[in-house]
Amino acid sequence: MRTSADLPEHSGAVAVTMQISRASMINLGVIGTGQFASYFIAALRRGGYDGNVLLSPRNADVASTLAHNHDCMVAASAEEVLAGADVLLLSVRPEYAEAALANLRWERRHTVLSAMAGIRLDDLRALLPGVGGMHLIMPGSYIETAPGPIPLYPPAPELMPLLSCAGDVIALPNEAAFNAAMVSLCVSTWIYDLADVLAVELERHGLEPDAARALTLGNIAGPASFALGLPGKRLLDISAGIATERTFTKAGLDHLKARHFDAPWREAIARLAERLKLSV
Repeated sequence: MRTSADLPEHSGAVAVTMQISRASMINLGVIGTGQFASYFIAALRRGGYDGNVLLSPRNADVASTLAHNHDCMVAASAEEVLAGADVLLLSVRPEYAEAALANLRWERRHTVLSAMAGIRLDDLRALLPGVGGMHLIMPGSYIETAPGPIPLYPPAPELMPLLSCAGDVIALPNEAAFNAAMVSLCVSTWIYDLADVLAVELERHGLEPDAARALTLGNIAGPASFALGLPGKRLLDISAGIATERTFTKAGLDHLKARHFDAPWREAIARLAERLKLSV
């Protein structure tokens, strides 16, 4: 386990060390050992969590890889996971959730983190009688290698040491807000498709594929990081401060705006919001 001797001697480092220490006291169980579990566990380990992780045995290849790469233990059964864990990550595909979870022996000491998209808290309460706490989470897959936002509902101060190892927890006030965060998560994946279009166009204008990819992704990540460092400042104001009159940037932006480039994005978000039964 990491100690304060491993970190610079200042209050921030000590706070981080204490948080990691508290997180490592939590025994995490995972039911649904697939893609989500893989990147979430990788993110926890990257952030310093070195507590016990007990995996359900279904999807044996993924479980074996996680056990080898991230110091996890593969249980003999889902019941064994429940017996050995305090916090349970549920990442079963939603259509299989009832069959996979309904007949397990849940206890008041268990706290559930559900990453099963589309299954609401009321559904969980009916499915998991007797569980002490139930929460919804849904971070992006990229947290495996880089910190990112982790939407959480309801807020859970006692889980912050654990979840903060994986990313930046955003506690949300209600389930509608959580569903809105789900829209943001989907949009984050759409960015890859947009980036591919941009990179391909750069290739057409003379760049090698590797250079086009690096420039495109770097020029997405950089502005995002810059804006995150300016909390409270409207994104359009940041853009206006850069795309000033007679710049190449403004010329291209004016062309996009004249053709209402935002319309299909708004339409796609509206359709997704409707599926999630949001009021927007």
